[in-house]
Amino acid sequence: MPLFDWLRRLLPGPIPSGPLARGTRALERGCFDDAEALFVQALGLAATPGGIAAVRNKRAILAVHRRDLARAVDELIEALAAEPCSPAANTTLGNLLLESGDVDEAVAHYEFALFVDADYAPAYHNLGVAMHRLGRRGEAVRNLRKATRLETRMKRF
Repeated sequence: MPLFDWLRRLLPGPIPSGPLARGTRALERGCFDDAEALFVQALGLAATPGGIAAVRNKRAILAVHRRDLARAVDELIEALAAEPCSPAANTTLGNLLLESGDVDEAVAHYEFALFVDADYAPAYHNLGVAMHRLGRRGEAVRNLRKATRLETRMKRF
């Protein structure tokens, strides 16, 4: 099965339709200018607090890739102002805290993201990394395995 998974990754897959999905794909491919333009479009189309938070979170991730920490923080503030319970924005904030060395605070944000959405794989993954840094190896392994199971399940659909 791993061979087939590896081969599937080589296929381009369907072209995403909306500006947020297309911007995310551009971001993943390292086309930062294209991603930014698409996220501007997506923000203009966002009609719900959750939609605004999703776009702002992606803009924060883009800012991190561009090494603009101040802008990343500003985008996360806007994301969480729109939707305080956004699992993605809370996880991204946890990532920034983890990278700055504040592991305990990062753990709190990952756990909150999982409280909001118990199936949010990125939060489990990053919680596993944080637990590893704290020396809590058993919890780290459990969270990383849970993330892998969720990611595998999502790929099937």
